[in-house]
Amino acid sequence: MMKNLTTVTLLLCTCRALGLAQPVPAAAEPVVSTATASTVIASAASVNSVSAYLGKKISRDRGPWALGEVIFLSAGRMVSDYTWRDMVRGQRGSLYTNADIAADTERLMGLKAFESVDAELYEIPGTHVPPEHQSVAVPSAEVRLVYTMVEKKAPGTGKPRAAARPAPISGVVFTPTAYRSTGHFITPGLGLDINAIYYIGRLYGKNNYPDAPYKTNYLDRLGVWLLTADGKIQLQSETKLRPAIAVGAQATALLRDSPQPQINQTASLTVSASNKSVQVLTDGYFVASKKFGPTRASLGVMQGTIGNLAANLSEFLTPEALHYYNHAPTDTVVKSRTVPFASFFFLPRNQNPLGLEFMKFQGAPQSPWLINLKIGYFIKLNFDIAYLKYQGGYDVLGLIQFRYNYFPKY
Repeated sequence: MMKNLTTVTLLLCTCRALGLAQPVPAAAEPVVSTATASTVIASAASVNSVSAYLGKKISRDRGPWALGEVIFLSAGRMVSDYTWRDMVRGQRGSLYTNADIAADTERLMGLKAFESVDAELYEIPGTHVPPEHQSVAVPSAEVRLVYTMVEKKAPGTGKPRAAARPAPISGVVFTPTAYRSTGHFITPGLGLDINAIYYIGRLYGKNNYPDAPYKTNYLDRLGVWLLTADGKIQLQSETKLRPAIAVGAQATALLRDSPQPQINQTASLTVSASNKSVQVLTDGYFVASKKFGPTRASLGVMQGTIGNLAANLSEFLTPEALHYYNHAPTDTVVKSRTVPFASFFFLPRNQNPLGLEFMKFQGAPQSPWLINLKIGYFIKLNFDIAYLKYQGGYDVLGLIQFRYNYFPKY
């Protein structure tokens, strides 16, 4: 008896932690609740056990309903998956009909990843239908739309296919987005990422500096590591009309595993670039993000020493090169304290994103700007391309990047 009571108590506590045993305040209610992805309800709990705590089940015969949230259940647990979520068009507070649910189900089955998809509605206690829909919505409270998925089994194993961990959308390459973690991007709160970028080297570059010994350069070693801690707080969640908004800060350790290439003034005189091999770059940022169809776009600005980054990605932006090659004053330093940025992020597959980000080093000598491209989807490798443009030339760089969501967990 005591053992059974302990099991029930643990189950109730877990459900309360998931927000299933008591209503979530309307101000914090997300459109698609995926915050507890990969959390197992209990070892012996089934989908039916979870459903008992979702609220009062209501019939799908009558509608329309005011949508409060959407969750996905698979194998007795709540699951976060962008591919699934993007198939559901409903926004919180909007009217949803049985035809809308049927269309969602058809799109989900079109992924060809499920044996079946079932949809059920649950009334969310303590919530109210938006005033503009009170005369038509049934019932008077918002509803929780629950999709129960039966995933196809992996061939020859008899077990469900292993779910691919979604790529994080809290950042593209270097620039952040207003989203946090993989399954929490619609919920305001704190987030922390660990990001590692390695600029391998120059693939190709050209310059028109008057005294540069070579106008074309290619396959040169760069060897720059950027190890970043990115902390943010999402202040506003995204809806159909408004963007998600976040503020945050980044601290980056810039390390070199190869000295910056030397500057050859003449055939007989060599001047070594004086850039430090270890630097700490910091910035605070503001960013807004919005989803447009399959693309998530972000726009923001960074303030801090991150503006020193450009000079570390090409020897042609060092004080020595600018002085000896381009006849600039000896104290010319390529740095900025304001870096506007924009990015576009697209997930054709759950694990293989495509992305583009643009960084402008405002007010820096030579007016440098940097584009980082995530192209691993096409080449099936974690290898990306960067384009660094400045007055007097450009460099095409190769890099690899890893982003890890430390908090909140997937």
